[in-house]
Amino acid sequence: MRKPLCSAIFLASLPAAVQAAVISESDAGTVEFNVEAMAAAMSADENYTGNPGDKSWQETYIKGDLAATRQINADHSVYGTLGVIALGTFGDGDAGGFTTGDERKVHLENAYAGWKFKEGLIDLSVGRQTFVLGDGFLIAGDSLSAGEGFEAFSNGGLDRGGAYYLAGRKSFDNTAILKVDPEGPVRGDLFWLKSDNKFQQSPELAGINLEYVDENLGTVGASYMTVTDVDLGKGLGLYDNRDGMNIFSVRAQGTAGVENLFLNFEYVKESGGDQVEKDASAWTAEASWMFSDLPWTPVVNYRYATFSGDKAGTADDESFDPLFFGVTRGFGTWFQGEVAANYAGPFNSGNNVNRLDITLLPQENIALGIQYWKFGKEENNDFEANELDLYAFWGINDNFSVIPLIGIYEPEGEANKASQGNDDKNVYVQAMVTFNY
Repeated sequence: MRKPLCSAIFLASLPAAVQAAVISESDAGTVEFNVEAMAAAMSADENYTGNPGDKSWQETYIKGDLAATRQINADHSVYGTLGVIALGTFGDGDAGGFTTGDERKVHLENAYAGWKFKEGLIDLSVGRQTFVLGDGFLIAGDSLSAGEGFEAFSNGGLDRGGAYYLAGRKSFDNTAILKVDPEGPVRGDLFWLKSDNKFQQSPELAGINLEYVDENLGTVGASYMTVTDVDLGKGLGLYDNRDGMNIFSVRAQGTAGVENLFLNFEYVKESGGDQVEKDASAWTAEASWMFSDLPWTPVVNYRYATFSGDKAGTADDESFDPLFFGVTRGFGTWFQGEVAANYAGPFNSGNNVNRLDITLLPQENIALGIQYWKFGKEENNDFEANELDLYAFWGINDNFSVIPLIGIYEPEGEANKASQGNDDKNVYVQAMVTFNY
C-alpha cells in the first residue's frame, strides 16, 4: 500500500525486511529464500491468571519462505510462496495466561499463488497469506497465537503453538485478494479472508477497500466488510456476536504536505448481526512532529483512541469488536501498552486511551523511546490503568536487531485489580532479538 509516513515513526516495525537469498535469477524469473526469526525473554512481577505472583518465560519462532516469480510476457507474471514456521513458549508461560510454557509446533505458514498484470495494475492472489488493511487498526494478519493456557475452558483446542507475544503466525488459513492499482491516485482491494484461529472462532469475512493517494499530502481510504461465518460457541465463545456483523471504516494518514508532520485518523462503525444487533464504534486521532534540526531528532507523538463498551439495559451489543488488529508501526500500534494490550487488558474494547510518545534517534541504527499510557473506561468495562514503557532499538547490522523494553503498569480499575490480585505496580522486562535473511 502506498502511504506517506513520517520517516522516524518508526524504524522498529518488527521485524524489518532485508534482501532475501537469491537461489536463481534470470530475465524469466527469480527464486528466493528468506528466513525470519525472533527470540525473547520476559519477566513480570505480577500476572493476570488468577494466581498472583511473578512469571518468567521465553518465546521464539523461526520461519522460512521459498518465493518464486515467473515473467510470462511483458504484461503478465505469476508468483508464489511456500513457507513453514516453528514456534514455542518456554518457562512459566506468559503473564496473561494464554500460554503455559509447554507449547511447541511446526506449521505451514504461507502457501499462496498469484498473477500480476502490467506490474501490479491488477494483482490477484489466493491461498494462505497475510493481509493488512490500512494502518492495521482492524486487520493486520491473523496473529493472535494462544497456547494451552485456556484449554480447560474452551470448546475445541486453542493452541496455535504459543509465542503469544511475538505473534509470528500472521497468515490467514485461506484468502482471495484482488488489488487494483492503476496509474493515478485511486487504488482498491477486494478481499475474502478465512481464519482457522480457534480463539477467534474461525471467522470468514469479505470486503472492499478504496483509497485515494496523494504522494505529498497522504492517503484517505474507506472500507466495508461483512462477517459471513463464525463457529458459534467454539473457543471461549467470546465472538458469537460478530456473526453477520457489518463493518464500515474511514481513515486518513499522511503529512498534509508538511515535512515534519504526521497525522492519522480512523473511524469505525460496526452494525447488524445474525445473533444480536451490533451497535458499536471506535475512532482514533493522532499527531506527531519530528524536530529534525535538534540533536537526536526528537519525535513527539500524541494519540487518542476510544472503543465503545456494552451498555447495561439494552438488547443491542455496543461492545467494539477489535477483529484482527496487530503491529504495523512499532510499539503501541495497535497493541496499546505492552502490559495492558498483551496481558492485563483492556484489549481495544470498552475503553479510551491517551498516549504520549517521545522517540529519539541518536544514530541511524539506534532509537530510544518512552511511552506514557492513560487507560479510561467506557460503560462498565473497568480496566482503568496507567502504564509507562521505555524501549530501545539497535539495528546491529542488516540482519540482526536487539530490542530491550521495560514497562511499569499500575492498575486502577476493578477488573484489572481483580485479575492481578492486588493494586501493586507491575514491572515488566523483556529483551528481543530479531534476525532476517
